[in-house]
Amino acid sequence: MDAMTNQDGSSFQPGVVTIDLVFTAGTAGAVPSFSASNSNVKKGINTVTLSTNDYLVVFNDKYAAFLGGNGNVVQATPSKTTAFNVKCTAVNAGAGTATITPFTEDGNATSIHLSTGDILSFTFRFTRLAPSQVD
Repeated sequence: MDAMTNQDGSSFQPGVVTIDLVFTAGTAGAVPSFSASNSNVKKGINTVTLSTNDYLVVFNDKYAAFLGGNGNVVQATPSKTTAFNVKCTAVNAGAGTATITPFTEDGNATSIHLSTGDILSFTFRFTRLAPSQVD
């Protein structure tokens, strides 16, 4: 769907945009290259880069506010000591950027990059409307 309109048919809030990020990690958590034909770019994501254990996301657009998000890691080889959970640890809707960080589920919640073959998915919800534009 077009990132300029309401993407999610179940959302009745005007101006809400839902953007899904999905990729399979390469060696040592590497992000596959993005190109104009990549489905993530078509869905509103410009780039994703790995920085230590964080994945830095740059969107194609800027937004009035971040409404929330959720994510998941499907492990190539299940283990509680490798990346399992993912959280949005920083966001700047006005600049069109976000940081998502995978964590372990071993009780320490240690940040860690993905393992080869892990699939990361994260859904971002933004609004294009400033609070003054909402009834």
